[in-house]
Amino acid sequence: MESARVRHRRPDLTASALESLDLQGLLHAAAKPSWRHADVLVEESLELTCHFADSAVGDATTAADRGICVRCITDEGLAYRSADRVGPETIRDLLGGLEHGEAPTPRATSPAASPVDEELDVSGFFALLTRIDKAARDVDPRIRQVTIDAEHRLRRATIATLDRGPVEERRRLVYLTIRIVATERGRVATGFSTPATSGHDDDLDEEAIGREVARRALVGLQARPAPIAHLPVVVGPGRGMVLVHEACCHPLEADEVLRGSIYAARVGEPIASPLLSIVDDPLLPGAAGTYAVDDEGTPAAPTTLVEGGVLRSFLTDTVTALRLDARRTGNGRRQSYRHSALPRMSNTCVLAGDSNPADVVADTKRGIYAEHVGGGEVVESTGDFVFRVTNGYLIENGVLTDPIEETTLRGNGARVLLEVDAVGNDVRPGAAKCAKHGHVLPVGLSGPTVRIRSLLVGGTAA
Repeated sequence: MESARVRHRRPDLTASALESLDLQGLLHAAAKPSWRHADVLVEESLELTCHFADSAVGDATTAADRGICVRCITDEGLAYRSADRVGPETIRDLLGGLEHGEAPTPRATSPAASPVDEELDVSGFFALLTRIDKAARDVDPRIRQVTIDAEHRLRRATIATLDRGPVEERRRLVYLTIRIVATERGRVATGFSTPATSGHDDDLDEEAIGREVARRALVGLQARPAPIAHLPVVVGPGRGMVLVHEACCHPLEADEVLRGSIYAARVGEPIASPLLSIVDDPLLPGAAGTYAVDDEGTPAAPTTLVEGGVLRSFLTDTVTALRLDARRTGNGRRQSYRHSALPRMSNTCVLAGDSNPADVVADTKRGIYAEHVGGGEVVESTGDFVFRVTNGYLIENGVLTDPIEETTLRGNGARVLLEVDAVGNDVRPGAAKCAKHGHVLPVGLSGPTVRIRSLLVGGTAA
C-alpha cells in the first residue's frame, strides 16, 4: 500500500511567531507578591483515532487542538485559567484574571486551527493495523474477529515559569487496544493486548503482535473455570505491572500523601518485600509515558520509589513539592491545556530480580499465572482492589496446565507490596491508560515475572 501523507500546518502560529511570544516576560509583568509560582503552557496537538474491524478501518477521525493555560500558586492555593486562543493579549487577559478559587475559563468560540508542523502518515498507520489483522488471521482459521481501537497523537508544548525560561516538549504516542476472538464448536475466547510506543509506529512489530494475541485467543478455547480461593498468583512480565502501578504506586503520588496516604510519614522505612525495587522513569526509551520535560517545564529524571523494599521518595509536581517542602521530581502531568497538572506516574518500572521465571512457576505448588491483567478498580482510602485476568493459566504442582476463563484478583495494595516473594529476571515493556480524578493519561509499564504469595482469585469476599 502506498503511504499517503497528510500534512497539518499551523497557519497562524509559526515557530517564529511562538518564539516571539515573551512568555516569561508576560508572567513577570503580571506577577503579584503573593505568587509563589506561576507558569504558562502553550499546547498544540493533532490526534488520529480509528476503530478497525472486519479487516477494514472504520470511524476514523482526526482532531486538531490548540490552547493555553496559565496558573499561579499562592499560600491560599492554586488558580488556573485556559483558553483556545493563543497570543500575548489572551495571555495578559488570563493572567490578569487569576484569583484563588476562580474556575477554569470556558473554551472560546474561535475555530481551532490545524496545529503541529509534523506529518501524520495516515495510510501507513492504517496499513500497520491491516498487517496485525493479517498476521492474526494467518495463524489459524478459528480466528474470527480482530478489532483494534487505535490512537496516534502528536503534541507540541511550550512551557515557561517565573524562574525558568521557555522549554519546548514534543511528544508522539501510538496506542493500540487489540481484541482477537477465536471460535470453535460454539466456544468463544478472546485474546487481549495493549501495545504502545512513544516513538514511530514502525517501532511496533506488527506481525509478532498479531500472532501473539491470536495465540492467546486460541489457548482460551480450552479454558476452564478459574478456582475461587486464596492462591499464589504469578503475574506475567510487562502489562502485568499494571497491578503494581494501580494498586501500590498511586499512594506514592504526593497529592495522595497530602490527603493522608498510609505512606505519608514512612520515607526511609521498609514498606515492601526486600526483593522489590520500583522506579518511575519518564526517560525510558519508547515507552508510553516517556517525556524529556514534564507539563510544568521541569526536566524529567528517574525517581526511585522503593529500593529493596524501603520507601525512598514520592512523586511530586510543583504544587505538592511546595506544600511538602520537597524537590520537584518532574511528574507534573496534564491531560491537556484545559487541565492543571497533577503528580502522576510516567513509566512504572519494577526492576529485575534474580529468579528465572520458569523456576518461579516450578516453585509454585498450586496457583494461577496471570498473563494479561486487565482493568480494575482501587479504593484509594483503603488500597483494596479488584483486577481482571483476561488471559491466565492454572499452576498445578509447579507446571502451567489448563488455561482459565476470565476471572478477578482481589487484594490490598499495601499487602501486595509485602507479599511479593519472587521477582524474575525477564523484564518486558507494557502500556495502559490511567485515570485519576477524571484525567486520563497513557502510562508505560516495565517489569518482570512477579509472584504474590496470596490473592483472592474469583469470588466476592476477601
